[in-house]
Amino acid sequence: MVIPIFKDPNLHPLHKDNGLSALWCQPESACDPFFVIQKHPDSDKFLEDFKWLDEELIQTPDKKLLNHFYEFKDVVDKNFIWWNETGKPFDGNIRNNAIDFLSNKYYNVKKINEIIPLCKHNEYCSDIYEKMVKPYTGENDEYMNDAIKAFTSIEKNGIKVSDDICDIFDIRVKKHISNGKLYSNYNLWTTTGRPSNSFGSVNFAALPPEKRKGFVSENDYLVEFDFDAYHLRLIADLVDYDFGKDSVHEHLAEHYECSYEESKQRTFKLLYGGIDKETRKKVPFFDKVYDYINQRWNEINTHNQVFTDIYRRKLLFNNYDDLNRNKVFNYLIQAYETESNIKKILLIQDYLLKKRTKLVLYGYDSFLFDFSQEDGVQTLKDIKSILEKNKHYTKSKMGLNYGDMKDITNRF
Repeated sequence: MVIPIFKDPNLHPLHKDNGLSALWCQPESACDPFFVIQKHPDSDKFLEDFKWLDEELIQTPDKKLLNHFYEFKDVVDKNFIWWNETGKPFDGNIRNNAIDFLSNKYYNVKKINEIIPLCKHNEYCSDIYEKMVKPYTGENDEYMNDAIKAFTSIEKNGIKVSDDICDIFDIRVKKHISNGKLYSNYNLWTTTGRPSNSFGSVNFAALPPEKRKGFVSENDYLVEFDFDAYHLRLIADLVDYDFGKDSVHEHLAEHYECSYEESKQRTFKLLYGGIDKETRKKVPFFDKVYDYINQRWNEINTHNQVFTDIYRRKLLFNNYDDLNRNKVFNYLIQAYETESNIKKILLIQDYLLKKRTKLVLYGYDSFLFDFSQEDGVQTLKDIKSILEKNKHYTKSKMGLNYGDMKDITNRF
């Protein structure tokens, strides 16, 4: 077990004023834990070698966090193991009185973890080690590694902020700005499996329009690709239904024999409120959806488990409260959305590897890029092609800031 101790737990690990103080290490054998010191006043050691750990199988509470210091070769995320087995994020409520006291007393002091004695860090890390004991089986390793790789990369890019960002948000955001950027923090192991994303006082996953103008391009322009009726097209994948290139809601309106707006309302009511017999006869899409929901519900009832559609991740019946047909359907759709998007992110990251354009924000059905004109318009066309695999069509917008974007869909 390896637990990184960053100098300032209140700053993002990628912040220029942060850095690693020490690695707490607990061998699998009965040996006592020890520290690999980078810098801490309690030790006369400095910048100790840590790369020998590349030869070990490492388990750590948060692999993505450790990646922001160094990407070791063979690392298992203990939070993932917990979540994969229980369906819920780890919540051990681990506290240390001395650490809490010092953190409260010196809440304005930078690099508080260098003030906290190493013996107290040892107590805290030992408690984490003991409470997170779950055997590593290797189950769903591919999903764990792909998800962490995808979102580590987005976080490392950061997103540039405007000079008036503190006026747009508030003064609390100031200490989190590093070299003109804010860094996001994706929580991957949520109950639904959809990553949340917040750090400091900024909720990146739910930015209101008036706050978005605080984010600007470091290159030339921000470009957002937004999926059209994404959930419905994802469901169409799962039930083998083809909406074609036209508007999904117009397509369904023809079957309902109603207006576009009424079609939207009726569709979501049917998806999450239940599908009646008349609709099944009238709308082929919903007949297939009804069969899919029942098939997966029967599967989890018969086998006490159901598997997600891409990574074959196991969802256990007993891990969820008050489970019913629609809840199972909702969990599977959100899992399919996240798994599909992880595959897209990895393809995009490989494509952009030698370009200046970078993916800076992920929002479930949207992807925000900091576009460099040096890469050329073909780069945007190629990104669009990657995103639109499996007929997941997008709309696109461009602007100097995230709050003032103009539609450029027809340019492609």
